[in-house]
Amino acid sequence: MPWTHRWLRAVLLAAVCTMTPSMAGCGAAGEPEVDGDGEGGGDEDLDSTEAGAANVAVGISDSDPETFTHPAWSELNVQRARVVVPYDVAQRPANDARREQFETWLATAQGAGVEAYVTLGPSALHEGKGGRYLAPSAKAYESAFVAFRQTWPSIKLVGAWNEPNFPNSVLGSGVPLDKASCKTETLARCGPMLAAFYWRLANKHCPDCTVVAGEFTGAPSSAYWGAYRKYLRDHRPKVWSVHPHNDANRFQAGGHHCQKGDAKCTTRSFVRWLAGLGPGFAGAHVWLTEVGAYRRNAEGQVFSEKSQRDAVAFILRLPQISSRITRIYYYNFQNACGAKSCPMQDRGLVAPMPADADLVDYDKPGKKRGAFGVIRDRD
Repeated sequence: MPWTHRWLRAVLLAAVCTMTPSMAGCGAAGEPEVDGDGEGGGDEDLDSTEAGAANVAVGISDSDPETFTHPAWSELNVQRARVVVPYDVAQRPANDARREQFETWLATAQGAGVEAYVTLGPSALHEGKGGRYLAPSAKAYESAFVAFRQTWPSIKLVGAWNEPNFPNSVLGSGVPLDKASCKTETLARCGPMLAAFYWRLANKHCPDCTVVAGEFTGAPSSAYWGAYRKYLRDHRPKVWSVHPHNDANRFQAGGHHCQKGDAKCTTRSFVRWLAGLGPGFAGAHVWLTEVGAYRRNAEGQVFSEKSQRDAVAFILRLPQISSRITRIYYYNFQNACGAKSCPMQDRGLVAPMPADADLVDYDKPGKKRGAFGVIRDRD
């Protein structure tokens, strides 16, 4: 935006805000301003598709460094991967186990020629009320993000915060980060405002990055989406993310196909919501950055290999809903097992390989499943 236009806009906005402080674009009480022209950065190379399901890139959402050295990885035909790390990972000592795991992930991804997409999220080092994670203040997040950029400047794809509308984090005031309504519109007492501010800060300090907005969790949640968008003020993110596990789960449980008008379909609902934001968001892309199909769910129910294979094929069809959808990150490649246990939820394309084979009694250890072939042989 030319500086003369910015000056005129600032004068007009100041006059309007004097009369209507709550208007979008006016700083709310307790909300510091963030530099930037509101258009986001580093996204000019993202081209819109003409029809749904065209030019959709597929990646893997998986935080295990061993993924990229697995014998089957090169066969999967995937060159993109997403990892979730604590927001304070760069502020930890070099010998911190979580930091070492992330740095190994980065190194092995780079060695395999994989594009890294890093999403920041809660830190186990900071506990809030009720045993939940403590969501960092804007100041704490900004300090951590600056350290992140200085430590790993080559990372250009960043998710500002993982699943802000998931009930696992609270603000220092005790207000849940996932609470959509805000009695007090301050960063200390309003979850979606703080979550949106994380994006604004990341965008400010990484103008040449693609900073992904949202990263919303599975079920449709238009109230939270709307509040988050409100507190972005005049910013217009070029890429949004949602995790439509809900859609894959419903497909496996009852054959639901996300047909037109299906309000329970996360993907369709989110695309419809984004389209309703007006022309300023017309060119925004939607990435499905975490979605997978069960082989075994959290309750221990085992689905057939055919069920998982069919659900993965369904996931790859979700971009037919809209040309906005340009990336899918499948969750996940393979579940890492400990010496005495494996994760109950298993969405892996490759079966776990525990030291004790009896820990996984529904599949041959290390087997490439039918779902693997669906990703590998995609068009």
